[in-house]
Amino acid sequence: MSIAAAPISAEPVDFEEKTPLEDATELVLSTSADIDGLRADWVNLEHRAAGHVFQSWAWVSQWHTHIGAARAIEPFIVMASRRGGGLVALLPMGIETRGHIRKLVWLGAEHADYKGPLLDKTFLARMTPRVTRSLLEAACRMAPNIDVVQLLEMPATLEDGSHPLLCYPNHLSPMGSHSMSLGTDFDTFFKARRGASSRKKLRQKARRLATAHGETRMEIAASTTQRGRIITALIDQKRSRLAEMGVGDVFADGDVRAFYRSMAESHPGICQLSAYVAGDTITAANWGLVWNGRYYYVLSTMADGDMRAFSPGQLHLTDLIEWSIDNGLSTFDFTAGDEGYKDEWCDTVMPLFDIHFGLTMKGRITAFALSVGRRAKRAIKQDERLWKAAKNLRKLVYRFRTQTAW
Repeated sequence: MSIAAAPISAEPVDFEEKTPLEDATELVLSTSADIDGLRADWVNLEHRAAGHVFQSWAWVSQWHTHIGAARAIEPFIVMASRRGGGLVALLPMGIETRGHIRKLVWLGAEHADYKGPLLDKTFLARMTPRVTRSLLEAACRMAPNIDVVQLLEMPATLEDGSHPLLCYPNHLSPMGSHSMSLGTDFDTFFKARRGASSRKKLRQKARRLATAHGETRMEIAASTTQRGRIITALIDQKRSRLAEMGVGDVFADGDVRAFYRSMAESHPGICQLSAYVAGDTITAANWGLVWNGRYYYVLSTMADGDMRAFSPGQLHLTDLIEWSIDNGLSTFDFTAGDEGYKDEWCDTVMPLFDIHFGLTMKGRITAFALSVGRRAKRAIKQDERLWKAAKNLRKLVYRFRTQTAW
């Protein structure tokens, strides 16, 4: 029997109430809307938890300050603690209202490539489907007047094991993710992964770029001035590229621009801004995240025009991989998306999965519609001909809308 066929009670409960977890009697469940007030406990859990940077306090707090709050998403942070002990699970969730429908979702929306909980590694190793269901169902009972639960883009594995939420009926997200394990010596790694001839071609392109535009180098922002210069170039390059592709401008929203700028400025130990520079020109840029031995290649751009002939994006990516190896990172994560260039590098393809279920009649109808839409989107993206047609149609619609101001 699916969750949607046996809906959980959505009776509202005071946020301060603590509810014992059914089937996990040594745990107590509590919730809070105060992200800032949870900082100490949250960060403490990060040091011993399985999860991703998109569940870190730094990332979630910045995202909600600049984007979540502007979208009127109410934080609903769910915590499980041992009786008389410490925090073992934190679910960074929120309540999103669309019309008359209230959804329980992961905080982060489309900006978080991986969504899900932070789980103490020892606790995760002992989690059973029964405990997992108890945790989520108790959270749903405490959430006020929820109609539907929509949990998107969760990695199928967590800490080298199956994600605990796979015990719920689920389906694949429209996209997967790609990553690669890093070695200890860059030259050996590159030769094994791409071959000596590929390295030679990149060096030739770097030399030609230097001849045409000046000495080349990778710069990692270490000051407010550098961060401001690089992120301004990155946003300008990305907006130009999105317009060329016929994709809506994600940076048209000032709150989104503020988030990316603020994350880089407020947490430079996690957020890395870098650029591939020729002379005085930023030919490529990247907004990345470094967390728990992993480099997250989140947002990359390159300049328009004749610069593209020199493949500055590839040159920059290669330097970032070398930097990651030199700094002892174990994984380079290309995050969500099935772009072809990732297959040239990656040794791991990670499926992402979604869960939808309703808690009320209108919630069950909504959950079904949302699930159908996500499945259709995946079917289009995974079919080369359909995806090509969809991109061409998207470009035509974009041009029509921009030309007619519709």
